[in-house]
Amino acid sequence: MNLKYKPPITIIIVCLFELLGIILIPPALFKETTQAIGLWYQVYIVLSGLVSAFIIWMLLRMKKLGIYIYFILYTIHNLIAVFVGNWIVYVLIIPIAGAALLLPYMKKMTLGV
Repeated sequence: MNLKYKPPITIIIVCLFELLGIILIPPALFKETTQAIGLWYQVYIVLSGLVSAFIIWMLLRMKKLGIYIYFILYTIHNLIAVFVGNWIVYVLIIPIAGAALLLPYMKKMTLGV
């Protein structure tokens, strides 16, 4: 991968947390609580993992689109967590911490894909 800009360590840290979330998807799919919600929720979890992989790719390429999708994904996460009744405070704290790490680099990022 030929990077136009080398991503700062804070962006790499956010990417590592996103990667950790992707790694935790397979065990989450087979949890009894996940299966009790329904097949749509399992599909949602897999799709959000794919979107997280895209976010990682965009952030490592220093693209603003990665930050925009990051915010959209975590807004959707919070809404679905409220909808299914398993919202807890860390669902809100983690994206806020990620935003605090990402936002200072917005000006250094390019817009496109």
